[in-house]
Amino acid sequence: MFSLHWFDTVLKDIRFSSRTLRRSSTFTAMALLSLALGIGANTALFSVMDAMLFRMLPVNDPQQLVRLRSSISFPAFQKINAHNRVFSAAFAYTYMLVLPASVRIDKEPEHASGVFVSGDYYSVLGMAAAAGRLLTPDDDRIPGSGGSQGPVAVISYPYWERRFGLNPSVLGKSITVNSLPVTIVGVAPPQFSGIDQTITPDITLPIMLQPRVSPSASTELWVHGDQGSMISYDLTDQYGPAVVARLKPGVTLAQAQAELNVLYQQILVGRTGGQIDEQKRRENLEKRLELAPAGNGYETWDAPTRTLLIIIMAAVPAVVLLIACANVANLLLARAAAREKEVAVRLAIGAGRGRLMSHFLTESLLLGLGGAALGLLFAIWGRSLILNWLTTNISFPFHIAARTDARVLVFAASISLLAVLLFGLVPAWRAANAELAPVLKEGGRGVSGGRGWEAGKALVAAQVALSLLLLISAGLLLRTLSNLRLFDPGFPRENLYSVWTSFQGGRPANATMVKDITKLIENLPGARATAFTFNYPLDGFSGSRFKISVDGRQPIGGDNAYVNRLLVGPGVIETVGVQLQSGRSISERDTENAPKVCLISATVGRLFFPGEDPIGKRFKFERTGAESTPVIIGVLNDVKSPDSKDRILHAVYCPVMQDLPLGDGTVLVRTAGDPTVALNEVRRRFQDYDRNLFLDVKSMEARVDDGIVLQRFTAAVASAFGILALLLASAGLYGVMAYSVSRRTNEIGIRMALGAARGNVVGMVLRETMILVGIGMAAGLAAALAATRLVATALFGVKPTDPITIGVVVGMVAAVALLAGYAPARRAAGVDPMIALRHE
Repeated sequence: MFSLHWFDTVLKDIRFSSRTLRRSSTFTAMALLSLALGIGANTALFSVMDAMLFRMLPVNDPQQLVRLRSSISFPAFQKINAHNRVFSAAFAYTYMLVLPASVRIDKEPEHASGVFVSGDYYSVLGMAAAAGRLLTPDDDRIPGSGGSQGPVAVISYPYWERRFGLNPSVLGKSITVNSLPVTIVGVAPPQFSGIDQTITPDITLPIMLQPRVSPSASTELWVHGDQGSMISYDLTDQYGPAVVARLKPGVTLAQAQAELNVLYQQILVGRTGGQIDEQKRRENLEKRLELAPAGNGYETWDAPTRTLLIIIMAAVPAVVLLIACANVANLLLARAAAREKEVAVRLAIGAGRGRLMSHFLTESLLLGLGGAALGLLFAIWGRSLILNWLTTNISFPFHIAARTDARVLVFAASISLLAVLLFGLVPAWRAANAELAPVLKEGGRGVSGGRGWEAGKALVAAQVALSLLLLISAGLLLRTLSNLRLFDPGFPRENLYSVWTSFQGGRPANATMVKDITKLIENLPGARATAFTFNYPLDGFSGSRFKISVDGRQPIGGDNAYVNRLLVGPGVIETVGVQLQSGRSISERDTENAPKVCLISATVGRLFFPGEDPIGKRFKFERTGAESTPVIIGVLNDVKSPDSKDRILHAVYCPVMQDLPLGDGTVLVRTAGDPTVALNEVRRRFQDYDRNLFLDVKSMEARVDDGIVLQRFTAAVASAFGILALLLASAGLYGVMAYSVSRRTNEIGIRMALGAARGNVVGMVLRETMILVGIGMAAGLAAALAATRLVATALFGVKPTDPITIGVVVGMVAAVALLAGYAPARRAAGVDPMIALRHE
């Protein structure tokens, strides 16, 4: 009986609250909109952040998956896979070395992303095909051809849907991937986007096809007859694949790592043929394989980047939710103050305070449910905007499978319940604990603005503080973005364009091809200078790093012993505009048969030849199996990295012709003005040379933007949410002051009847407004000075306490607050004293 009575009471509260909210349509709409914006913003960013950083892979028992933190050679992987006792199975994988791949499906070549995997890939993950079958070990036995059925491939579900319209006839279809015909045998399941949750490869191929589909252009994989094959190269682990394994039941991560390193030491000894000196033995003992959990995929982000993303994508929308909750709490406080007489009468005739509080909480709960429902719609729209921004602005094949699943729904429900508690408890408690006598005596009207209204003003001050915190953070990130874009890397970026291409279906370019392309770009109309290169200075920060040493000198320790090696063609230095300090530049005479030479940056010269002229001196590239000792022919000015780390490139520039083959290359074009004529001519000449070549044409400014995409994303998110927070806080401020004026109509009427001028009344209201704003700003500045230190590592050219940013934001908030308070002030000044006194 008790449960039925309780259920009946709840239904009555719901019906009564629904009618009450329907009658107050303006109040309900404002509350729902505030909640929906707060809940929707949090849910949208959570769904993206969950997919990028936290969600477990949609595979069997993902908690059993582990990965090697570093690559190992494919032969080493095969030995470990065959002899370990801690893995139930393992697989190796690597993305195509040149992306995108050239794919011919019908007549015209297309472009797609691809990945090579060992035969156990899908079985280790426990995947079932959406159509056809998946790869098996039999498909991955024979180098260059795969298995008994010849070269085969599995395509991703999004690629099947996008390119083939889910047509089942795709099974058995032959396509050409980088000049190699392969047969599509299956489609991966729709929920599986790959082992890396930010990249969904269109085509998955057996790793045994790597030498034919995408041979490496690294010299080390050619000088010993490997012909660009990573599956046979075993001198070092530098060019090996990534490895993921499934632990056997009961085996811990520490146990697996201990056994792996025993096997790894045996592999290292085997590489030396048993002949090993003491120094090499010590170096081998220092080498370790480290395992890490892989249940949520392979890590795309380093630790600092991951931390920054969590701060921006979790803390920022949480602040917006707090502001939205404060807005609704203010609305409920105002509503409770307006209903004081109703509450007092209900208490007087016997209603319990507990029942009244239950009724008010039911109203809050209904608002929370409505806000959650509308917020989910906003979240779907907001998530679409975020994903479109990411896929449009990230240069590599980027994909996030963010969706509204059970985790997102639970998150939305949780923050909705939290919101109800945040905005509903205090107003409900205050309304249910009204004092009968004063309210009934005053008739529900106060001369001084209503009982307990200080809580609403405190909430407004808190909103201003939180808005200021977000806007200062956004301002610092925007200043960082502006500084990065205006940054001088050491050469002029204006009118400099790059045309990147991959060669002939993934086949590395030899000397003849490089000479053909160099001749191809001569005498371009509208171009001041052109050059062909493999790297260019900004590219060096993500390029190959090698340890170098100078014979007869004490080795340099630490990171300074490593340099970025850039392969450049004749005229590159002049086209880019890096200043030559001394010596000569790379020219046409530095061919594959000429003595090996190089240029060095000024910092490299100071580190390895302090107080000396490095021209004519030699150093040694420590590359296993491909060592070289080039002669230094010139010294260049330093080039800096256009990112938040302000790094100087420790560069060694080598002739591109002396380190062949090449998997891809870039034509650099310095135009005299409008680039259209020159770039169109480049496209035409390349199409005439080989229509299968993929061309990616970008300005150097766009390349810089590609390198600072994280800073652009964080600035965009912080700015958008900062503006949203300011609008919500302004709406809250307007609501509080408007309600305060309406409650003080009698007082204002008396003041004006006694001779107060309209300007005095406007000044009085604006003074109260700015006092609230001032209190909020003081608290917000203190919070900002503490909180902005969390993003200090992401800033560039600006300090967390930058006075210009803080001053601009404070001025903007003050101006918006003044506008929000001016309308209620004008309304107060328009009060007719006679009407106000008659009402009294």
